[in-house]
Amino acid sequence: MKIKHAAIGTAALALAGVAAAGPALATGNSYTVAVGGSSAAGTHNITAASTGSLSFAVPTLSMGCTSAAVPSSPASTVSSGTGVVDIAAINKINFSGCTGPGGSLTVTTSGSWKLHGTSAATSGSSDVVSGHVENITAVVSNAVCRFTVTGSATGSFNEANQQLNVNETGFTGNLKVSNVTGCLGQVQNGQSANFTGNFQVTSPDGAINVS
Repeated sequence: MKIKHAAIGTAALALAGVAAAGPALATGNSYTVAVGGSSAAGTHNITAASTGSLSFAVPTLSMGCTSAAVPSSPASTVSSGTGVVDIAAINKINFSGCTGPGGSLTVTTSGSWKLHGTSAATSGSSDVVSGHVENITAVVSNAVCRFTVTGSATGSFNEANQQLNVNETGFTGNLKVSNVTGCLGQVQNGQSANFTGNFQVTSPDGAINVS
């Protein structure tokens, strides 16, 4: 997957992300997107898998998951054509091995997470370009804890190794916690959240090139 002038920035991800509206971000730039060498208008399926563990934190607590993946069904897609802003739509992420207050956690994503690019790149194939994932919504729960996280996450895409790095840190307020029930007092409504993780992205229709 080759991205220029943009980042799929995951996956992924990444994820890992996690239903109260977060602060609004300016939407991404518009691009011409080619998949497999063709910029004809269309959509192309993608999948992704984390390359390591994922970290999620609020100021009072650190949590994490051992892995995460964007499955083939429901389909997540990359858009090709001209004037493309929603470079990709991630429609589900499966998280595994998540732990937090009370032990094991289930993370359930919903909606369509939109991947937008915000930076320029060269015509080469080894750029690391930046962007963000918008419309993140996920519910995190177990028997003693339940909360939702929504908003956006910053990230970058490395063309050389085809990996999306989600790197929302510093408790900027881009991701927000709401609807907290229980959680042993360790998670609170209104807290900002961090999320980090790497995803390997694959498009079976060929290389993705954003220009």
